[in-house]
Amino acid sequence: MRSFCGSVWIVFLLMAGCSSMLMTPEEQVRQRAQERIDFLLAGDLTKSMEYTTPAYRQTSTRGRYGARFAGAANWTSAEVESVACEAERCEVSVLISYQLPRPRIMNTRSLEEVWIKVDGQWYIYL
Repeated sequence: MRSFCGSVWIVFLLMAGCSSMLMTPEEQVRQRAQERIDFLLAGDLTKSMEYTTPAYRQTSTRGRYGARFAGAANWTSAEVESVACEAERCEVSVLISYQLPRPRIMNTRSLEEVWIKVDGQWYIYL
């Protein structure tokens, strides 16, 4: 029984790994960009920062990253609108809806991001 469970677990892991390999670069970036934005909306800067390049994380602080996205506290929604990739670089457009505290105005605008591939993984380039 133990070897059967182990075999099932290995097959599951292989299937999970293969599913990301079957995704196009645009699909991979769309998923990661939306995950990062969702963490920003939830106020989880630590998890959101994990989507930045390793070089950015080595040279920046959580505080500096948080200051860069301080306006996210006013966001009411955010959704990846489009992704266009060429080789190891993708242009991402995120549609942000937000509310200004005074006067109470709702607005929507597009936020443009660049994502790059580093060591086989996609990261936002800041």
